[in-house]
Amino acid sequence: MVNPHRFFWIMFVLCFPIFVFATDSVKTGEPRVESILPSKPESGSPWGDTSLSVDTIPVLDLVDEKNSQKRWQDASKEYSLALEGFESGKKGIEKRREDFKKDIFYEDRYEWQKVSRRENKEKEFQKQLYDLRSQTTLRLVKAMNVLDKIENPKVKESASYLDLKSGIYREYIKHQEFFKNYLQVIDFTHRYIEISSKNEMEAEPHRLLALSYEKMEQTAQRSKNQELYYEFKELKKKHLLRFAELHYGRESKEYAAIEEKVAKDF
Repeated sequence: MVNPHRFFWIMFVLCFPIFVFATDSVKTGEPRVESILPSKPESGSPWGDTSLSVDTIPVLDLVDEKNSQKRWQDASKEYSLALEGFESGKKGIEKRREDFKKDIFYEDRYEWQKVSRRENKEKEFQKQLYDLRSQTTLRLVKAMNVLDKIENPKVKESASYLDLKSGIYREYIKHQEFFKNYLQVIDFTHRYIEISSKNEMEAEPHRLLALSYEKMEQTAQRSKNQELYYEFKELKKKHLLRFAELHYGRESKEYAAIEEKVAKDF
């Protein structure tokens, strides 16, 4: 993880966040993490489009402190509302998008008018989705804050607590990746991995870290900060190899190909 003493500099680097990241800093033809990794989580992964429903989390039966039980239930409720609200809102936006495709606007006589209307409407849908993700993120943060107030050691060590915390972090990370908030992705993905050894054994967190560290590496390069540039580069390669190991297996041809690219210091 990035040295906390460098946090101020990293935030300074990120004063130009999305606009900086949106520009490709590597030369044409130079390999990038996106070109050698899958673009989506593997099938059946909890990181996919279908989120883990709170109903699948076992009922907490280890609570011996009333406040801890109440807080766990409150956090669980916020998590459930975040999932349900996002899925419902996303379906609503998709339905409106499909309904729009069926509408006929007779006042649009020329093709450029039709194209302009479609583009403007799509911008509207994207704005709605952005707002929906922002609202969902606020609910997830609220769930985190409530969960963090639990102090009972038995509760914090229980599978139910760890599953709920993992689920909240996982959903939060997904939305931060969409927003291109790579520093948040890095921070919370490391927290997610630290929750349990099971989480560290998932391939997807390492894929996200490799992608995010590459973005940070590019930003450090533009800012001419060589120390951070090399640090981010090494972290990118570390998680790239770990992803390949978990996703493909160390004996696979895919792992060998990625290992070769890493050895060439791409």
